[in-house]
Amino acid sequence: MKKSLPIILLIIVSCFTWYFLRRNKEPIQNNRITIGTNAEYPPFTFVEKDNIVGFDIDIIKEVCKRLNKTIELKDMPFDALIPEIQRGSVHVIAAGMTPTPDRAKEVLFTQCYFTGDPLVIITPKDKPLTTIDQLNGKKVIVNDGYTADFYMTTLQGPILTRLPAPAAAFLALKAGRADAYVAAHSTVKPFFKQYGVENFTITPIPNTEEKYALAVSPRRAKLVPQINEILDTMKKDGTLEQLKKRWQIG
Repeated sequence: MKKSLPIILLIIVSCFTWYFLRRNKEPIQNNRITIGTNAEYPPFTFVEKDNIVGFDIDIIKEVCKRLNKTIELKDMPFDALIPEIQRGSVHVIAAGMTPTPDRAKEVLFTQCYFTGDPLVIITPKDKPLTTIDQLNGKKVIVNDGYTADFYMTTLQGPILTRLPAPAAAFLALKAGRADAYVAAHSTVKPFFKQYGVENFTITPIPNTEEKYALAVSPRRAKLVPQINEILDTMKKDGTLEQLKKRWQIG
């Protein structure tokens, strides 16, 4: 019995030490926001010189700065973002995500920080297709999970091919593996510089709009009104407009 006393005391001291060390670490953990993104969509979020940059990234960095929070960025496939929020490994999504009723069942959306981005039909210059009706029976590329995907899915005629990112879509279109590519205009603008805007016919689809918001984990619900207040301030003080000009959006 006497021999076991030192062991018991050692266990008690170890437990108290673990508790106080853990308690001291909690403020650091609580001060960090983990941001999920899909860095394949310039100018919104993409990799440049081994860093994740873009319009969305500048927005979330400014939001976290004004919240006095540190930021951790995690790049992952777009369709993994909401599952990772549900797992708790991501707190906020900054990836050009459009609020939808289905997504709103799983995440909390802030107000939109960018709206009015029309969907466009992109076709080779020598094989122009300029209306939705002309897409009937045609092979049409959309990016998986984005608004163009949801929109085109409601139509019966087009034969859809879902690809993960604009870069893959342009390669497939140029290779003749599809007749058209439908996407948000701002998302594809950077690729026209790369592939030559003169090589394509670009036609806006009437009455369509892509809009973007930050998605927040329900476990971090208190962040939503805080972020909304900051986005309001960023609109009023001109920060959002400056970021749009920097990334040539809108």
